[in-house]
Formats: sequence, structure tokens, C-alpha cells
Amino acid sequence: MVERLPAVAVDTWLRPIRFVTRQDSGLHLAVPTETFRSALLNNYAALLSDVVDEIAGTHLDLHVGVEGTADPSPAILPVTHASELESGNGTARWLIERLWTAAGVGILAGQPKTLKTYVALEMAVAVASGSPCLGTFPVARQAPALVYAAEDSPSNLRARLAALAAQRNRGLKDLDLRVITADLIRLDHPQDQERLRETVSLYHPALLVLDPLVRLHSQDENQSGPMASLLGYLRQLQRSTGTAVLVVHHIRKGVSTAGTGYNLRGTSDLYAWVDSYVCLQRHGDRIAISAEHRTAAPLRPLPIELVPAPDSTCAPGLRITGQDIEPVELNHDVLRRRLLEVLKEAPRPLKTEEIRQKLQVRKQRVTKILKDLCEERSAARLAEGYCAAANRPKQDPSSSL
Repeated sequence: MVERLPAVAVDTWLRPIRFVTRQDSGLHLAVPTETFRSALLNNYAALLSDVVDEIAGTHLDLHVGVEGTADPSPAILPVTHASELESGNGTARWLIERLWTAAGVGILAGQPKTLKTYVALEMAVAVASGSPCLGTFPVARQAPALVYAAEDSPSNLRARLAALAAQRNRGLKDLDLRVITADLIRLDHPQDQERLRETVSLYHPALLVLDPLVRLHSQDENQSGPMASLLGYLRQLQRSTGTAVLVVHHIRKGVSTAGTGYNLRGTSDLYAWVDSYVCLQRHGDRIAISAEHRTAAPLRPLPIELVPAPDSTCAPGLRITGQDIEPVELNHDVLRRRLLEVLKEAPRPLKTEEIRQKLQVRKQRVTKILKDLCEERSAARLAEGYCAAANRPKQDPSSSL
């Protein structure tokens, strides 16, 4: 249709049209005003109908309504056949192995002084750097992260993030990690809901950290109705953007030490809402981290601690402590994809040890996958190291393993 209209007509008549839904044999569209609707139908109804039928491969009845008004056609809910639902094996896909599900919503909670903000920032840095969280839990892929920390000053926030990046031998400028700097966000207000939605749509983060929940609204957290509305907005944001949403919250004072989400402060809707729930608990002078998931086995409590920085002027880092931690490794397909991404992004050929350090996996696994990639001609081995086939200089012949 675009080719059949002059550019000025496309800008005037097509760009303002918004898709609403397709229901059976009907296609529902919305336009800004009734005047616009009348003019569009008078001048372009036949052409619009022809192009829609051509794209759909079948005839669809067009229903054009006005934004903000009820559609005169009967309102029905979208329905699909069970066999057409998205397929999967019923188990979790991970953003961070055993800690956070991909494109899921959830809560990271604990009582005061249990490193809640630090752990939330550690998860954001892990995703943005593509490196294991707490040095233990692999990240499925390196991806952008977005943080809103309402209770930290910009200088403290920068110091913490820089320390967590330095633990990985990375600088903040190396990471696709952004911070929302608004003084106040109220997600029970439609205007701020729209602002956050537009921000997420612009930066496409794989993980959005909102810290803490109490600073995001002005409602009574014990009232189910208002909180359900707020949580519904965050769920819709997650589903429409594919962004995982992590909300930092508090555990009630004076409750038992059990890590269950029923100890969350406020309505029980909070616990029912989560796909992943990370809990931080203090036992004397030690802090333990545990996790529950809607579609995966829980993570038993593991001790964590702050790691002093080599320079006393820098903020500390974080790590899991103890020697009895079960090893967690990326599966073969994920590791293969990550390794190839590392080679493609590298400005020069990389040695095996450099690749191993970036991926934080055993050298034997790196060597095996490099051999496979070279045999498939997806990668090449040069005198200086390994590179992706697309990055291989034409004048440099490859050598065999």
C-alpha cells in the first residue's frame, strides 16, 4: 500500500493508524479522531481493504474505531487453539541460572541491612557484562540492564556499580548498563506508567531493577486492590516488552526466619505474583541467599559476603562463600552461542585463556567448542589466537588445531 501512495499521504493517513486486534475474520484498527476516520474511509477504504486481504491471504472485515471510544462491534476476548500456543518443555528459561527466570517478574526481599540493593545491582551488572552472578550463577547472554535506585545517591550508586564491574575486570563504560535518574516515580499514576513503558521500549533491557517497591507508589501495601493493579501493570510491562522485572522489597519485622514469600510485607498478592523470588536472610553475622521459582526447583540457602576492594577508597564487591557449592555450568548450546558472540565482538583474535576468563567456564569446554567451531568454519585459528570467521583477515591463513 505504501508504494501505491505518495509519501505525504502515507505520513498523513497511514502512520496515525494503530492496530488493536484481529478477531476471527475481523481486523480492528484505531485512529485519532472521528474526522480522521471519516476522511480515511471516504478516500482509502477500498485500497486499505485490498492491501489487508493481500497481506493476510484471506478476506478480513475492517473495523476502524476512534482512540478512547468504544468499538461499536461486539467485544470478544482474543482466543487461540491450544495447539497454536507457544511450545516449550514446561521448565524455566533462565536469565541468571537458578536465580532469575528469563522475561519473568519477581521480588528480591530481605530485612534491613541484608544487602538487598547490593545483590540487585550485582544481578544487573552480571546481565550487562554477561558474567556469572556472585561468581557462581551463569548468565544466559550478555544484554542491557536498566536500574532505578530510589534510595541511593548517584555517587554511592556509581561507586557500587563500578566496584561490581571491577570485580569482573570491566569498567562501567564497557557495560550496557543504564540508570533512571528521576527523583520520583509513582507507578500507581498513569503518566509515570507510560513514562516507564516508553523508557523500557527505548532501551530494551533484559533486566529492569526497581528498588525499592515502597518508593514506587503511594498506596497501602496491605490493600489487595491497589497493589494488584500496580502488579498487573508490571506484569503487562514484562509481557509486552520481554523485559524481566526485579522489584526490591522488605520482609515483615518480627517474622520467623523461614524464607517463604508469605513473609513479604503487605498483601499476599505480592507472593502470588512472582515468577522468581530471591530472599536474603541474616543469621547472626552471616547473610544467606535463596530462591524460589514458579517453574523450577528452588535454590537452597547459600552464604554471601562483601569482598573488600584492593583499594580502600573503592566500594566492596560480592561473592558466595563456602566450599560446598554445586557447580553450575551453561549447557553446551548456550555456551557455544556465547563463545561465538565473544569472538564476533572482539576487536582482535583472542587466546584460549582470554576466552575462558570471559565465559568463566572450564578450559576443556572452551577448547572443545573452539575445535567444533573451526571445523564448521564458524571460527578460525590464527597465529594470534581465535576469531570469528566473519572477522578473519583475508591475508591471514588459518591453522588447524
